[in-house]
Amino acid sequence: MKYIYIIFIVSILVCFSGCIIVKEQDDIIRKEVEYEHQFEPTQKPKIKMSDKIVRTELGDMIALIPDGWFFIEPGGTISSEIFAIAVNPDYTLSAVFSNIKKTNEIIEIVDKEGVIGLARFSFAKHTTKNSNATMIVDNYHIHNSNTQTFGVYSYTKLKRNTFGQSAVFISSMNEYYQFSLVSMNFTSNDVPNRTEFDDIFYSILTTLKF
Repeated sequence: MKYIYIIFIVSILVCFSGCIIVKEQDDIIRKEVEYEHQFEPTQKPKIKMSDKIVRTELGDMIALIPDGWFFIEPGGTISSEIFAIAVNPDYTLSAVFSNIKKTNEIIEIVDKEGVIGLARFSFAKHTTKNSNATMIVDNYHIHNSNTQTFGVYSYTKLKRNTFGQSAVFISSMNEYYQFSLVSMNFTSNDVPNRTEFDDIFYSILTTLKF
């Protein structure tokens, strides 16, 4: 039952709905902002990472999840865009990996604006599916990590008092992907503070290769 709650919360936070059954795997108020600055590269994770690998079917993206985290497998009718979900032992954070389906509109945006345009498109899609109930809290920015380039943005859902951060990127096979770290508040466990959250988010990014 706990895993069903996890998927339900994640579905709301990341905006993919459906009738879902899961099992544990082993191994806006909308605010328009402008692209601001480019972060310095982060070379090594700040937290201990596991040897559990996230991989796309095409093999054009891999990443590691933090030590102690585990994968949950979505079933039923969850969006096919999501290909991996992992949660922490306290059930307060979820890492969600998904592809962004190409359309003529998004291809044109990316051609003009790169990953910042992809990030804008992702957030616009997010707010549309949430009836504009999401507020962006940090400016869109480019983050470089070990020669990899990401478009990053952070957001909060005021009614649910939850926080999320997403990184979008373009693989070597010109596929569009998104990694999101989202907080969950359906347990009595304390949610990590912003510093801890960022350490986890950017640590995962340092392991992400595409």
